[in-house]
Amino acid sequence: MAQVLAYAGVNQAELARRIGASAGFVSDVLRGVKRPGVEMLMGLREAFGVSVDWLLSGEGTMTGGAGIRHDLFRAIRLQIAVARSAVMEQDATARALLLLIKEGQLAAATEDTAFKELLDRVAPEDGDLDLAVELYNGHQWATDPISQRRNLLAAAVAHFEARKPVDRLAALTGADANAPLVQVNTGKGQRVAGRDFHEHSRRKR
Repeated sequence: MAQVLAYAGVNQAELARRIGASAGFVSDVLRGVKRPGVEMLMGLREAFGVSVDWLLSGEGTMTGGAGIRHDLFRAIRLQIAVARSAVMEQDATARALLLLIKEGQLAAATEDTAFKELLDRVAPEDGDLDLAVELYNGHQWATDPISQRRNLLAAAVAHFEARKPVDRLAALTGADANAPLVQVNTGKGQRVAGRDFHEHSRRKR
């Protein structure tokens, strides 16, 4: 529902008006207090072109297009890695695994650590590719290419901003890590080292 609001560019009251529901009910649905009924789902589809299947299950895309299946995408990446190793590098373990895949006997590979070690070596985890799939599925609804790219960039930046290393001491004290000032007691008074240094540098210029 929150994504529908962002997609439509309306507030809760306007969304409620367009689908013929009360603003209070829409607010309750957004907060998870109440579940939308058939009339609300159909109203969303008619007013905003939103897929009812997507609203109910989260599968596919907001407007009903087929998204990338994450499980299938991962399987494809792994099979490419195994095929490359078996054909290009003539790796015996990869060739054995390739044979098991062809014969539909992958269950036999689950207990063999050699296969796990092979996959860890040839197909390391790539969080950026997983993120690309999530962003693709989550932003297919945008019809304006400029807005779509802007939203994709904002989502990617927000993803990494939330995961970048944190200066825990600065977070604890509330200090600004970008402009640190160190107060030094010299006995003749107090000096702020960072500011004194910059002021001294300016006077020398």
